Amino acid sequence: MTFVGKKVQQRGNFKFPLTWTPKDVERADQRIVVVSVFGKSSLESGGCKASIIEHILGRQVFNRNLIQKLDLNQDTLSGLEGYYDPGGKAVYLHLTGVFDSPALIMALENMKEEIQSKGFLMAWSNLKLSYARSLLFLFSISHILLLYHPTHIFDMSSIHLFRTLDSVRSKAQSVMGELLRGVPGISKEWVSFGRPCSPRVLFIFSSRLLPLSDFKASIASASGRMGAGFVGKGRPSALPPNPLRNLEHALEDQIYRLLRKSRVITNISANSLFALPNNQAYVYILEEDQETPQPTSLIQSTLEGLCSAQDTLSSDLSQLCLDSWDSSLSMMDKGSSMASVLSSNVLSAIAIEKKRNLDHSFRVFLQQHMDQAQGKGFDDNVGRHPGPGFFEVPKARVWFEASSRLYKFFVMEAGEKELKAKQVVSRLRSLLETELRFSSARCYKVLPLAIAAYKEGLPPHYTQMHHQEMLEVAMNVLSTQARGPMYESFVGQLEEECEHIWRDSRMGCEVLSLTGSTCKHPKHRLNGEEDPDSSLPVMSHSSGVVYTSVCNCGRRQGQREDPFSLKAANLTFYQQLSESCCSRLDSFQFATFKPSISNAKAASFSTCSDKMASSYKDQAMKQENKEKDDPTTSEHNTPGLSLGQSGGGLSETRDGTSMTADNSNTGSQVIITLMKEDTKAAPKERGMMVRQASTTEYLPGMLHSASHPGLLPRWSSWSLVCLGPSSLYSHNIGICDQPGFLTGTNFLLPWDVTVKIEDRDKWPAIADTLGKKAHLLKNHNEFNVKIFLGVEYECGRGHRFMMASPDRPLKASPLGLVKDNATKIANADMPLYFPCPCSRGGNVINGQLLRIHVVTPKAPVNVILKPYVQPGPDPGCPQYTPQPSASPPIKLSPSTYWILRLPYVYVSDSGPHYPPDPRQPAPPAWARLLKGCYGISQVTLDR
Repeated sequence: MTFVGKKVQQRGNFKFPLTWTPKDVERADQRIVVVSVFGKSSLESGGCKASIIEHILGRQVFNRNLIQKLDLNQDTLSGLEGYYDPGGKAVYLHLTGVFDSPALIMALENMKEEIQSKGFLMAWSNLKLSYARSLLFLFSISHILLLYHPTHIFDMSSIHLFRTLDSVRSKAQSVMGELLRGVPGISKEWVSFGRPCSPRVLFIFSSRLLPLSDFKASIASASGRMGAGFVGKGRPSALPPNPLRNLEHALEDQIYRLLRKSRVITNISANSLFALPNNQAYVYILEEDQETPQPTSLIQSTLEGLCSAQDTLSSDLSQLCLDSWDSSLSMMDKGSSMASVLSSNVLSAIAIEKKRNLDHSFRVFLQQHMDQAQGKGFDDNVGRHPGPGFFEVPKARVWFEASSRLYKFFVMEAGEKELKAKQVVSRLRSLLETELRFSSARCYKVLPLAIAAYKEGLPPHYTQMHHQEMLEVAMNVLSTQARGPMYESFVGQLEEECEHIWRDSRMGCEVLSLTGSTCKHPKHRLNGEEDPDSSLPVMSHSSGVVYTSVCNCGRRQGQREDPFSLKAANLTFYQQLSESCCSRLDSFQFATFKPSISNAKAASFSTCSDKMASSYKDQAMKQENKEKDDPTTSEHNTPGLSLGQSGGGLSETRDGTSMTADNSNTGSQVIITLMKEDTKAAPKERGMMVRQASTTEYLPGMLHSASHPGLLPRWSSWSLVCLGPSSLYSHNIGICDQPGFLTGTNFLLPWDVTVKIEDRDKWPAIADTLGKKAHLLKNHNEFNVKIFLGVEYECGRGHRFMMASPDRPLKASPLGLVKDNATKIANADMPLYFPCPCSRGGNVINGQLLRIHVVTPKAPVNVILKPYVQPGPDPGCPQYTPQPSASPPIKLSPSTYWILRLPYVYVSDSGPHYPPDPRQPAPPAWARLLKGCYGISQVTLDR
């Protein structure tokens, strides 16, 4: 900065965008030549390509930083710095961008996330665009441009960049004219052409990788021959030609042919992006001593500058050299005449080399072009009919004002022509992004094929799951044929298009039936259901799947639709069939909700009620564990023994009496021992566990072990009917009046039970039986009973079959002989699902446990049932039961045929338990009927 009075005048270093007004520049009316440097630089140069300009100026004027980050514009990722030299009547500009290694490293560090998400080509496209915008600005304001190459090889990629800039500049020429028209003092030619002249481009190459050692050795050899072999024989022979000159001429010819063939340069320079001089050199190869020093040299020079003894050391070395030179000269003066001739020859060779170095000087190379620009200007037109030439050396203030406006237009997209600037940048982007345009064209061609693959075989309405499956098919088509960085954006387009197809009147109802099938109707609402979208049609759910099922008693088959509600699955269908069948039979009435008010409603479980329920559940678990340890029961329990245990154990009794069962050594026979022990009345807390059911709120779902105590369902999902006397079943012919049984599976299994009694007074009904049959019994304290059990499974085709064991269906001989007994099915957990024998090949159809057949014996004993079904995996799955846990077991009357129908579906508070996938190799072990379902108690006598 130079201070003149109170006015600050600008000179020296500056940066774009300008932070000062152009009228403050020093010598504002002085005409200047603009020289710009751009190109590529290596990492060791610190991002500076203008060291050759600094050699001419004799000072460092541009940023060169190996350690800290370069000062770049974060928006454009490039930097443009300049130096105004009023004495030299010139402005020097230095462009730093992504083609400089330090700047590229800095840009990539800042764009790690973008590279990872979008890919390198997408990120590189943005970097290259920013650099091209700055370069387009330089070609619009410069007279001379220096293209720097860090090697001795011409960069072919610059040809495409030049053609792109030329195309965009010609389109933006009128816009630049409108923008420059308001600059004070600007010429009409500059406004008309949009630039002060058609600039010249000079090509600068590095010789660092050239093998120049042979050339230097030949010079030394030639000097030696002149001093020794040719002494006294006349003038010294000529030195070998400089290979740099030959290389420069070869590069000029190569560059000219390439630029002419690609039409970057033409006969009329005004119509081209730039021009090449006709009769002047435009290629220069830097020698090693003219280039930027290595980083090690910079560090060394910095350390030497910090050394306090630098001046002293330099003076000592200089004095030492001078003394040595003087002593050498004195010796030569005293030498022979041959030495004089040798000295003159060496000096002559050195003079020739100095002349050669003087001719190959970058200062001379550049200065001739600058002098011509300051004089008559450039006229680089060729041909017989050259076009009108124009060339202007603007005043400093005019140039700074014009360059400030153009920089805002091209680089910052700001100012008066912001909209048109965006259009120019958009065109520049489209021409530069070759890889992106190829990728976009390829993806655009494949996109319709992917959409067609999505549409292939689509039903009229489908669910989101099917939409995702078809979208995956379309994605595979796109991924196999699409290429390049635009793939991700076209993936988004494909997703949007497929989503639009699905939502355009093709969305299916997403509601699943209780068996896991999807509703076949389009998206709709139920009758009376409140939905924000009132335009949806009103209809009932239907999956289109129809199953064949049997009524409660098993005597009538019917078709049932796939249920979507618990009531339709476990009650409505069976009620419809029972009107002409089961309604005439005796049935057991399970505990259900009995309202005392007209507006009874389903219970809503708040936090408080949840805590109360949890407390009741904990008490019930403690009570159950205590009853397992204590053989006595409360007064509400019926005396009996659970026969589903695999070994001896205590049963639930009343009035201090206990029973034990032992079947460990009797094979198919179970022995029951009835005995008495002295116990007192049940503790009071047992009576406290009896909780009256609510008459105002009902249980919204099914009854299970985790249900809230005191709540009952509105209807039972279970059914227990009595077909009649036990004589209805004949073990010789099996079940005959019930359709659907597969051949050989319509038999019940016998189960022999031996009952022993130790106290006849405590068991009066059994004692009377023993007394009547005393003449037939070997032991007057025991007798045998025979129970027939059957665990029936039913598949969706209506096929029914019994199980002989948990892992094998029942199969009688062709003559109707059954070798199995009921021990295995009574003493083990039975699977809830098992493959139906009708399955063929890989098409597996599961049968579901739906009925338990019990034929009670002709004896004063009751067979008791206490079923628990666990349809889901542990832990967390509740156990479903037909009655509350505090209720007494179900007693079946003697000499009768009973059928317990289990629920068709199981629904908990968190949703339904869906059947397992038939494609699984085996049914899940967690879905089962728990053992301990069957037991025996005495018949109560009326006395």
